[in-house]
Amino acid sequence: MLHVISTGFQSFQTWLDITIKIHPYADYLHIREKSWGDEKVIEAIKQLKQANVPVYKIIVNNRYNITQDYRLAGLHLPESADLSEITVSPALKGSSIHSQEMARKKAKEGADYLFFGHVFETNSKWGVPARGTEELKQTTEAVSIPVIAIGGITPARVITCLRQGAEGVAVMSGIYEASDPVAAIQSFRFALKEEATHE
Repeated sequence: MLHVISTGFQSFQTWLDITIKIHPYADYLHIREKSWGDEKVIEAIKQLKQANVPVYKIIVNNRYNITQDYRLAGLHLPESADLSEITVSPALKGSSIHSQEMARKKAKEGADYLFFGHVFETNSKWGVPARGTEELKQTTEAVSIPVIAIGGITPARVITCLRQGAEGVAVMSGIYEASDPVAAIQSFRFALKEEATHE
């Protein structure tokens, strides 16, 4: 499973152009733009639909009403949010978590998947120690729902994450900020496929 997440640092047009090019290789595309208002997020969804990007691939962060109105793939929320308060569920409810304890809590609240990280050192979490692959393994063993590894993921690290029990990986700058985003996402897709053939 490959989740691709917007960085929050690119222009609307740059993000859009890259997303349209990479979508065939992604399982899910996350619109994680904290500075965008609802109107801009809606415009982004409309532009993606016009470019034939399936709505069943699109997940938005924190915008429950938009997830419902446009019948998107799902809604992703921070660790601090209570998923049990969402009474009418979107197709998927995801949460970011940073510990086994929170993984169990979010599973009980009704999460369909979890982002666990950051697994490896990453510039987006500069100065914050990585949680590592052993903690990833313990977290995947603590819950029955899919755990997605995030943070410092490279194609070479995909196999390690999957062998620790992760159901997939989530990538931001490794794809969106790559010199060739299409080649980058193809490398991640190839790494996921390679491990699947060896299982």
